[in-house]
Amino acid sequence: PPILIPERFAWKNYASVIESNRFGLFFVNSLIVTGSATLLALAIGVPAGYGIARMKAVKAAVIVLIARMTPGLSYLIPLFLIFQWLGLMGTLLPQIIAHLVITVPIVIWIMIGYFETTPMELEEAAVIDGATRWQVFRHVALPIAKPGMAVAFILAVIFSWNNFVFGVVLAGRETRTLPVAVYNM
Repeated sequence: PPILIPERFAWKNYASVIESNRFGLFFVNSLIVTGSATLLALAIGVPAGYGIARMKAVKAAVIVLIARMTPGLSYLIPLFLIFQWLGLMGTLLPQIIAHLVITVPIVIWIMIGYFETTPMELEEAAVIDGATRWQVFRHVALPIAKPGMAVAFILAVIFSWNNFVFGVVLAGRETRTLPVAVYNM
């Protein structure tokens, strides 16, 4: 019968593969790209989702949905040409910007749905008490939206971390992300 569990583990093989392929560098690159893209997506997407939801801007929501449905590959060639023209190829910045193409529509779409379900009465009460639109957003809407922001954060991290194609095309030898490095191993 076949043996499913080995009698002894060869841990030194794992260590030699990790050391010889510089996975630490690629892991840090992945953290930088994913972290930056996710935080920027939240900084852009949460206010955009709030504005679209409160203004009932159906056309803007449809545009976000179309951006979300459009395959990321359709953005790849124009982005590649722009980054090459700017001399940014081989740095982490093109990957961060390319990941925003994926993460921003996700965050906006999630936040539109979340802000549409939050009660307007709380915001109207803040306006009656003399709060500005920015104060209403910052002190009333954002605290209520923390669960929605957590969901948007988690999904943005997952989609950004697992993005393979942008990393293959836009990364240099030293700026690969972990999924690309594992593939190249």
